[in-house]
Amino acid sequence: MGVLRFPRPTGIYVPRSTTPILTTDMISPPLSPSIYGDSDNVTASIIPALEYISSKFQQKFLHVTLLIGRGNPFPTSNASNQMMVIPVSDLDEPSWRLLYRTVSKAVRKFALDNSWIEALTRCQHERDAHWYLIQQSIRQNEVLFSSEGLTLLNMDRIYTFKRRLCILSHRELDVSDDHPYIISCIRLLHRTIADFQGRPFSKAFFHRVYEQLDVRDEHLARVARVYQSEYEQEGIVLPRPTPQPDHRHHQSHSATAARARRMPVRPVRRRGPPPTSSISPKQGKRGPKTPLSASDVTPITRNEWNLLVAGEIQRAKASVTKWTPSPTVMAAA
Repeated sequence: MGVLRFPRPTGIYVPRSTTPILTTDMISPPLSPSIYGDSDNVTASIIPALEYISSKFQQKFLHVTLLIGRGNPFPTSNASNQMMVIPVSDLDEPSWRLLYRTVSKAVRKFALDNSWIEALTRCQHERDAHWYLIQQSIRQNEVLFSSEGLTLLNMDRIYTFKRRLCILSHRELDVSDDHPYIISCIRLLHRTIADFQGRPFSKAFFHRVYEQLDVRDEHLARVARVYQSEYEQEGIVLPRPTPQPDHRHHQSHSATAARARRMPVRPVRRRGPPPTSSISPKQGKRGPKTPLSASDVTPITRNEWNLLVAGEIQRAKASVTKWTPSPTVMAAA
């Protein structure tokens, strides 16, 4: 019995279509740089690596909590992200070796950036200098990733805000209002003000906290101006400019003084003491009247006490965040 074989087709016929397969409506617009400044969330590309690190710690019955942050407002996959990784608790030598070895394997296996290893190397020698940053980040308690063996906390937003402005201050660049660093600082400032019950910050506050980071006044003024125009409220209270002296008033005052000096001197008439009969002996000595008993000053009812205390509470409530403990100030105290 013979076998019937058909020749192999040399190509696949695709009928012509009047409508294109890919249209412009299917293409999404480019991402705005402002999405990086609103939240420092962990990107989806590094979640498998974090789960791998967590599983290795879980096998050793170990749980590690790390603080992560970056200097620029770009994803952690960027090579120049100036990343910081700080363990919350002190790790012994075997735990340090396990952390460094596991992160190194995750970097090679999942094609992560070498900034993770560089950040761990720096942190091993600089952890004692960041004890205040660790405390403030724990109080903030913003969890970025959590698993059985690993937890990632976001760094203090005030530190991130000032660190980005410090990086911007050391670069001789023309900074505009839509600069990615400025936009990210505005987002961080808005979230921080929400945590402080809507109270704005004073400019001196950012010069006192984290004193090792220097920022320029013009950058703070730019952030304050853009923040007020975007949210219609003050984010950084800037000192009011001193009024310029009025030269015309100064000249008129000088002319009046010169005319007064040219006028002839008149003799001064001396007046004698008042007659003693004007003071009545029956009029007693006038002075402050002190309360005679405790009932004169003690509130009687609860409503009187609430009215008395409510005024003190309203006066004691701060409207502007001016000061926060700084490592240098607390160490000196």
